Amino acid sequence: MKRVTLAACLVALLCAAVLATAMWRDNPLTIRAQVYAQSIATTAAATYVTLRTLNAFLSTAQELEVGLGFIASGSAQPLKVLEPIDDTIERIAGLVFGVMVATGILAVALGPVSAVGFAMLALALLLWLITARRSRGLPRRLAWYGGFLGLALPLALVASSGLAERMTDTTYRANLAVIADITAKLDAEQIDGQAGGFDLSITRIDEYRQLAINVWNRADELINSLVTILAVYVFRIFILPMLLMGGLFVIARHFARNDARD
Repeated sequence: MKRVTLAACLVALLCAAVLATAMWRDNPLTIRAQVYAQSIATTAAATYVTLRTLNAFLSTAQELEVGLGFIASGSAQPLKVLEPIDDTIERIAGLVFGVMVATGILAVALGPVSAVGFAMLALALLLWLITARRSRGLPRRLAWYGGFLGLALPLALVASSGLAERMTDTTYRANLAVIADITAKLDAEQIDGQAGGFDLSITRIDEYRQLAINVWNRADELINSLVTILAVYVFRIFILPMLLMGGLFVIARHFARNDARD
C-alpha cells in the first residue's frame, strides 16, 4: 500500500514537473521574477540616459569660451576643469549600462533556466520510478538540484522584490533628489527635429555656465549620489538575490548529500 501511494505521488510530481517544463512561459512565479528584473532594467536605463545627457552637457560646456560663449579653437576655455567630473560620470554611466544589460539578460534567461531545472526534476522522478530502490542516490541528487534551478532564482528575485525596496528606497530617493537638485537647469531639447540635442543659443549660454559652476561646486555630492544609486541597483538585482539563492543552495546541497548517504 505504501509503495502504491509513493508511486502515485511520484507520478503526480512527474506530471507537474513536465507541465512546468512545457509551460515555463506561463509560470506565475517566473513571470513575477521577470517583471521585477525588467523593472530594475528599465530604471537603470532611465538613469543611464540621464547620465549620458549630463555627459553631453559637460562635454559641450567645456568648449565654451567665457567672452564669446562660442566654440573657438585656441581660445581660453576655463570650463575644461570639468573634464575629470565628466570622465567619472562617463565611467559610472558605463557601469550602469552593464547593470542594465545584465539585468535584461537575467530577465530573459529566467524562463529557460527554470525550464531546464524542472526538466531535470522530471528526469529524476522518471528514473526514480524506473529504478525503484536499485539506484536512489542519483535520482535524488538530480531532483534536489533540478528543483533548485527551477525554483531558487525565481524565488530569490520574487523575495527580493519586496525586501530590497524596503531596505533601499529611502536611500535611493534621497540621492535621486540630490542629483535632481544639482542638475535642475539641465534641459535637453530637440534641435531641427533631432532628439537629444541642446539649445545652445546665445541667450542660454549663461544658464549652461551656471549649471557647470553648480556641478563643479557640488561635484563630491553628485558623484557620491551616483555611486550610491549604482550600489542600490547592484544590491537589488545581484547581492540580495545571490544571498537568498546561497541559502537555498545550502539547503538543497544538504538534502542531496544526506540522500546520497542513504
